[in-house]
Amino acid sequence: MIGGTNGTTVIMIVMVALICVMIQKFFKKYLERDQYYYLKDITLIGAWALCGIWMPDGSLRITVAAGVASACVGFCQRVMRAKNLRLIYFMIGFVFSVFGPRIAFVEYSGGQYYYLSYFASVAISTIWVGIFPIFFQEIDEIPGLCGLLLTVSWTMISVVILTSSQSLRNASQICVIGLVMLIVFWERHIYAYRRLTEPLTGLWGTLFAGLSILGVSKGITFYTLSLLPLGFFALPITEASMGVVSAFFSSRPPANLMLYRKLITKGYSHPVAIHIVVAVCALLGCIVSAMQIGFPDFFYLISVLIVLFGVIWAGYTFKYQRGRMNDECRRPHLWGITVDNISLNYALSRVQHWMNSERAPHIVVTPDALAALRSRTDKRYRKIVRSAGLVLPDGAGLAAALKINGTPVQERIPGVEFTEHLCRLAEQNGWKVWFLGGEPGVAEKAVKKLTEKFPRLIVAGTRDGFFKSEETDAICDAIKAAGTDFLFVGLGVPKQEYWLDECFEQTGAVVGMGIGGSMDVISGNLKRAPKIWQSLCLEWLYRVIQEPWRWRRLSKLPLFVWHVLLTRLHIDGYKDDPAE
Repeated sequence: MIGGTNGTTVIMIVMVALICVMIQKFFKKYLERDQYYYLKDITLIGAWALCGIWMPDGSLRITVAAGVASACVGFCQRVMRAKNLRLIYFMIGFVFSVFGPRIAFVEYSGGQYYYLSYFASVAISTIWVGIFPIFFQEIDEIPGLCGLLLTVSWTMISVVILTSSQSLRNASQICVIGLVMLIVFWERHIYAYRRLTEPLTGLWGTLFAGLSILGVSKGITFYTLSLLPLGFFALPITEASMGVVSAFFSSRPPANLMLYRKLITKGYSHPVAIHIVVAVCALLGCIVSAMQIGFPDFFYLISVLIVLFGVIWAGYTFKYQRGRMNDECRRPHLWGITVDNISLNYALSRVQHWMNSERAPHIVVTPDALAALRSRTDKRYRKIVRSAGLVLPDGAGLAAALKINGTPVQERIPGVEFTEHLCRLAEQNGWKVWFLGGEPGVAEKAVKKLTEKFPRLIVAGTRDGFFKSEETDAICDAIKAAGTDFLFVGLGVPKQEYWLDECFEQTGAVVGMGIGGSMDVISGNLKRAPKIWQSLCLEWLYRVIQEPWRWRRLSKLPLFVWHVLLTRLHIDGYKDDPAE
């Protein structure tokens, strides 16, 4: 970096690391969880950009600049989810290949060289750099997997590069900076229940690809460094390729990362499953690396891998299982009901596990503040929520109450969003959905809107919510005869939960979810609050403006706030019924 001396390089890296640590420490107590993670992402990307500016070597600056540019594309992907922006990663790869280092030749194991033409070199380098961010995003669909695999693979490759007899000074600088960033932002990458998201997968994917070809212009062969990432990601690449090929021959291709899903099916917990997947990938990487660096070094890599996994597992156990990730925080409770403190992606993984393995009936409940207030006095509703397969925090008021009482949820999951995500899964896997509830015609309109968004969605049937109790058996028989997998019931709280508790098993469906007024939003009869209203936790007010009659229900909110304060002060008179 500045001055080109090792001492200056170390000083600059330490300065950047200290700045990042101070930013995290200062803002952690002032920001919401999602805001805090967003700040960490910005800080990490800014730290890489700052290191890139200080680097005197042009190839290093271009590599870091490409990574930062990919992170910006990732931010655009988060904002513009309806548009496919992945082609831009290949555009970044093209610019990287034209102005920076590229794959100019390949060395075979016997010492022979094959030199590529300029156009072939640019083409191969473009594909190589552009494919890794996309590939990282596919792995990141499983919460926690991409971050853990990145940490392990980057560390192992850094060990090989830093101990290499070749002159790999530029690659070594990138390795060291990456290791420091992984340590400083350890919680952001080693977190079993949170995705890296598009910005960080774009950043690290491009840096990972650039690292493997960085030394080409300095006389280092691509063969030496390319086998390492290919070895580490051999299993996910193979599984993803099988999914792509299967898609041409089957309308229901297998899901990505089949080993992980198989482990979940066998009963392994999510953290254990992703650790096993990463361990298998790392072992394959070591075996492939042994073909290039020799078997004596293979045992050295295995030893480093064991130590690394020991540190990661010990850190995870101490930080999460004994600290914030204990049972109370994993399932925080309020007035007799418990909430699953999980991410959206993990919740969807749980549903996929039910569908692919258990095939037993599970109810999903999405309580808000008023539903939580009801649980204080409604024993039947409280019992249903406690026995539900998933309890997802829908309302901002409930999320705020849990935070005030010291057990914040990592992510609020609105029922309308979860419904659409389940429909997306149903479309991908050929599962059938049924909508029950709402005024006459609303369910049909909701289905029409959903099929416009998910054209291959299989709708088993619809029925409005105005039916007599003696018609219930016929409705359940119709749902069962249609082979329904997902049953969405919009009868309002708590009627929809009562109905599911009584009749769900009779329908033969696997997943039953009470969606309340979400059916009106999906159908277009009501508009969902704009993003700014959602960010200000005023979605309820926007809903009341459209439906003034809801003011009667909201009159109970002051009572909810009062009980939250009493609970926080530990003077609330509510006591759980131990018999439930």
